[in-house]
Amino acid sequence: MSPHMQDSIKTPFFMFNSKYDAWQLNSEFQSNWITKAEQDGVVQYGEDFLAQFAPVQHESQNGAMITSCICHGCPWQDLVLEGKNSYQHYGAWYNGETTGAASIHIDTRLPNGGGLLNFTNCKPFP
Repeated sequence: MSPHMQDSIKTPFFMFNSKYDAWQLNSEFQSNWITKAEQDGVVQYGEDFLAQFAPVQHESQNGAMITSCICHGCPWQDLVLEGKNSYQHYGAWYNGETTGAASIHIDTRLPNGGGLLNFTNCKPFP
């Protein structure tokens, strides 16, 4: 989602996204992240994503689940943060059980949970 659209969207929304989206990395970053410099670039890509995501976090009506899995078709039902999977976080937001910062769930770890996420949907990261 374009960071520029945030100012135009008035409807509350819950965003499911990877800060290391595999399609975006392939299409925009165009790297197989083999070298140390490329790996550092992937980490920077995630930091840049979160910086562009910041306006969404400041809108109290929005929610999100941001994973560190390098995926595009992410295994949302299997991704767990704070003891709940992605859909449970979404349900809590949808039902008004969480609002504001409590509705924003971000995996702050390095790609693929710093090596702890090994789902088939996660692209390998050395």
